[in-house]
Amino acid sequence: MEIVEGIKLALEYTKNNEYKKAENLYLELLAKSPKNDSVLSFLGLFYYNIKKYNKAEKYLDDAYNISKSDTLVFYLGMSKYYIGKYQTAIPYFEKLIKDNKSLDLYKCIIKCYTNSKYYEPALQYSMDAHEKYPFDVEILEQIPFLLIKRGEFKKSEEFSLKLLKMDSKNSSGWHALGLLNEVLYHNEQKARECYTNMIKCGDKSNGYLDLAISYSKDSLTRKKAYYYLKKLEKSYPNTKGLNFLMASYYLSRRQFKKGYKYYVMREFNTKENYDWYRQLYPFWLGETNLEKDVLFVYGDQGIGDQIQYIRYLPYLLKRFKNLKVMVDKPIIELFKYSYRNQSNIDFLIDAKEIPKRDKSTFLSFSPYYLGMRFNNIPSSSGYLDVPLDKIESYKKKYFNTVKTKIGICWEAGATGLREQIHRVLNVELFEDIINSDNYSLYSFQVEPSLKNYKKYLNLIDLGLTFKDFLDTAAALKNLDIMITVDTSVAHLAGALGVKTILILPYCPDWRWFDNDKKTEWYDSVIIFKQQSNELWESVFDRIKTYLDNSI
Repeated sequence: MEIVEGIKLALEYTKNNEYKKAENLYLELLAKSPKNDSVLSFLGLFYYNIKKYNKAEKYLDDAYNISKSDTLVFYLGMSKYYIGKYQTAIPYFEKLIKDNKSLDLYKCIIKCYTNSKYYEPALQYSMDAHEKYPFDVEILEQIPFLLIKRGEFKKSEEFSLKLLKMDSKNSSGWHALGLLNEVLYHNEQKARECYTNMIKCGDKSNGYLDLAISYSKDSLTRKKAYYYLKKLEKSYPNTKGLNFLMASYYLSRRQFKKGYKYYVMREFNTKENYDWYRQLYPFWLGETNLEKDVLFVYGDQGIGDQIQYIRYLPYLLKRFKNLKVMVDKPIIELFKYSYRNQSNIDFLIDAKEIPKRDKSTFLSFSPYYLGMRFNNIPSSSGYLDVPLDKIESYKKKYFNTVKTKIGICWEAGATGLREQIHRVLNVELFEDIINSDNYSLYSFQVEPSLKNYKKYLNLIDLGLTFKDFLDTAAALKNLDIMITVDTSVAHLAGALGVKTILILPYCPDWRWFDNDKKTEWYDSVIIFKQQSNELWESVFDRIKTYLDNSI
């Protein structure tokens, strides 16, 4: 059968809803002519029209790589969009939006940029779309949150009020306004009124969640936080992040057993993650007499968490014959070097292929199943190591000065909106320290979202030199002091025993408990914690005073 005739027949089958016949015919044609862009195109469009987007993307990709046909751009972009490949969909939408500024296309490209964490273009397209479609609520809903991510809180407030003026029952508007009252004005009472309005507007689960978070910040209102968490647990048990919030509630109060009961039940964001998780069975749940077994340890959560919990490996090794430890690629060489004398620890790069083992566990579950409570945190004086020649190499290139050497890090790679607000600072807060003649300042920030740090010409940008965390560690060992927000660099500095100022918001992550000066996790870390109504400028005044008096 000729290709053209075959395609016409397959189209006829499709028209008559005989999809199996159409699919088989297309595949038969493709087997005879695997590089034929017409067959690939029509097969991809066939799958697109019957909503099998994974297959559509595959064949449309192949067709486009051969023909570069503009007619495929829309379908290829949308296929990638529907299967969640937002970052790879962006170039196709960029191509389309030059000539077609439809509302639907704007919504697609905004979602792609937002989900890929490219907030600047997401905001720009949102503003453009709002200008062209000023009465579209869905577009307007995006803008306050994107402005918050950019640190433009006042402007975010303006658009939140604009949204609520357009639709007083819009829960997103109340949510954004609540967040702004919470983090901009530190007015928890007004924030709670906004979150209550969310509930009245029908968004009960998120309203309860926000109220629980707000009430948990104050020791006088923590019972209310517990009340709303329990309401969530009863009415909306599948609320994303609920188990982690319950865990944080207890763990921040050093209630080890109650907290870890929820911590080990953390949710999975996707079915793919859950299916992979099931492959880890059987799990180690603290059993003893397993000295002949191999334990697979998965380094879960972020790099900072893996650095924090890697200290428990020697204690796990006392329970098992061998450990197979899977961690993120940027930290594997650092861990290999630090545990180079432990021949029965094998480090693996994070991947979906699980090694042979007898039992499995998550790295962050180690203290729970080892029974090592928070009054028994090991190796707080430091437990990671760096090759001396690497330290010396950084010293010769960047640290050959008599001035006090200070590293700074002002952005964390946070995912949640509150985390981004509390753990991302404007580098301008460091300005007086950067401009001081007494100090030599080094940026440990890698690809910060805002580029205003470049105006400080005397700020030495080490982030450009870091290939992995072994490089970062070598640079840290040359400092007199590190000043950082709650990020992986803070954990790394503490694990290396480097003197560190840790800048915390007044409602920090659970692991810092209620500490405001020192932490059980790292002896070398000094905490500067924001008070409930304290502006960051005031926190930095205290830091500057400390530096002037102690260095």
